[in-house]
Amino acid sequence: MAGTGPGAGPPPLVLLHALGQAPMAWEDVVVRLYGSRRLLTPWVPGLRPTERQPVPMADAAARLDQELMLEGMQQVDLCGVSFGAMVAARLAADFPGRVRRLVLVGGQVRPPRAVMRLQAAVLRMMPRSRFVDAGVSKEQVLRSQEVVRALDLTDALPRISARTLVVVGGKDLANQAGARALAGGIPDARLRVLEGAGHLVNTETPEELAALLRDFLDD
Repeated sequence: MAGTGPGAGPPPLVLLHALGQAPMAWEDVVVRLYGSRRLLTPWVPGLRPTERQPVPMADAAARLDQELMLEGMQQVDLCGVSFGAMVAARLAADFPGRVRRLVLVGGQVRPPRAVMRLQAAVLRMMPRSRFVDAGVSKEQVLRSQEVVRALDLTDALPRISARTLVVVGGKDLANQAGARALAGGIPDARLRVLEGAGHLVNTETPEELAALLRDFLDD
């Protein structure tokens, strides 16, 4: 688990990557936020290339919470993209006192079956070298799709007490409805559409995401 920045001041910010990404996918965002607070970019439990079995969403959230506790963090700000957003939402629901502010980017409540089938077909056609270059395992990514297919956060969302911002890229048409469902299911959540952005905002438009995080977390 990587950490940067001063130990005092605002709560640490934990950044959770997407399926098919590694923690280094946050590099361009971290550079822009460096020095503002402690920043952590852990592996999302279940997505590390050496892990051989998919980890259910609730278990991934519990494992991540334990990691943060071992780091001495009683409360954090939490931001996740795609798969990371759904783990973040589950953690905030299951351990509500541990998350101060929550940012969910490109997440879903119940991923549409048609979208999941299309994504699986695309992933199967991609060469292994593409995954290696990103620091992940193709087989592990395909296994983790089982977790996403089984996901349903409907009952968890009302338990989230953290101040929440739901973000979706203007070009991310497959996740527009999911973003609205997330914002509608979380008490007092706000929805923000980043015009011109796609799905993986942390790598596609890191400057815009960093500015959004800075404004929301420091407000």
